[in-house]
Amino acid sequence: MRLASTPGLESAACVTDAATFARPPTAWSREARWKIVITGFSPTLTAGGRGVPAIVLQGDARHLPLPDGCVDLIVTSPPYWSLRDYRDNDASLAGQLGSEATPAEYIASLLDCTSEWIRVLKPRGNLFVNIGDAYSAYNNNRGPSRSLSAPADPGRGHIVKPGLPDHVRAKSLYGLPWRYALGCIDELNLILRAEIVWHKTSGMPESVKDRVRRSHEQVFHFTRQSRYDASVDEIREGHAPQSIARTHRRYDAGDSFSVGTPNTLDPAQFCNPLGKLPGSVWDIPSAPLVVPDRIAHARCCGGRKREGCEDGLAHYAAYPPALVRPIILGWSPGGGLVVDPLGGTGTSALVADVFGRTGLTFDLSGDYCRLARWRTTDPGERARAMQVPKPPPVIDGQLDMFAGTP
Repeated sequence: MRLASTPGLESAACVTDAATFARPPTAWSREARWKIVITGFSPTLTAGGRGVPAIVLQGDARHLPLPDGCVDLIVTSPPYWSLRDYRDNDASLAGQLGSEATPAEYIASLLDCTSEWIRVLKPRGNLFVNIGDAYSAYNNNRGPSRSLSAPADPGRGHIVKPGLPDHVRAKSLYGLPWRYALGCIDELNLILRAEIVWHKTSGMPESVKDRVRRSHEQVFHFTRQSRYDASVDEIREGHAPQSIARTHRRYDAGDSFSVGTPNTLDPAQFCNPLGKLPGSVWDIPSAPLVVPDRIAHARCCGGRKREGCEDGLAHYAAYPPALVRPIILGWSPGGGLVVDPLGGTGTSALVADVFGRTGLTFDLSGDYCRLARWRTTDPGERARAMQVPKPPPVIDGQLDMFAGTP
């Protein structure tokens, strides 16, 4: 990789290899902002510009151009299996995750990717993966059941894959999140520290009449070793009033609040002054991403959507910034390197940057890289990630009051 000069941006030192590129990025985030200009798979870096926050690279999650053990946190969300066809340059994206013929192949692909992510993760680093499930049925639950290890073709026989059931009955969940998690434990020797349930408080309605509506997804927290980086004090929550009230009760080993006899815990110590640890169920609404036509229809319509055009960049399956915010604050150091190998719209890199980390996002699709570059630099999206009001628009012709300052 090389460092290039761009009009309006000051030149800086040269980046010549992946090891330098992936070094602890404190200098990147505080001394010289980096901008990625994508040219195929060869990025050109430019430094010195203001408001150029995150690093967007077009690349394959199975083969990350990073050295071993350089990443502090990986947080990502793989595409759902057999749900969407992601496109690039108006064509189906070759090699995309989620397009595998069978659930078993999907899990195998995810484990292959995860093995690569482990390679670049620091020994004390953290890995968070949000993954959704799927049902063994199609055609509105009226189709025949689907084999776990055979394509969804009712005219074909079931193909048995060792170690996995050869058949999942119609209308059954596949259990893909847990099949993946168990694979990480059994095959990749990872430690599963926690399962977080993302409760979607504004989930999509469903037309089913014989089961509950699906309103949650799993987020798995993995580590490489038992000792790892964590700063949970950064994400503690306020105590419940009844918990605070207990701290004012008289200390007595025989009191009714005692746990065991005698109770050696002073009630004054019941509540950590910084707050309580977050629970394992997070109530977070979905956050639809509104992409301007100049981005969504840049290729098909030149940035101005033509009437009736349906070829724009679609399927912005972006998880909400509120989901990754506590993960980044609680399990990555300030100034650390946060990577999303399946970056899509750039949510992880965006949140990482606005909270003082260096966000690096990869995606196979050049179209999605273009979208992520817009999102990580857009003032409104940055404000939303920080949970602050959107700044007023800049009037045409208005000068930058900070232009030219060192």
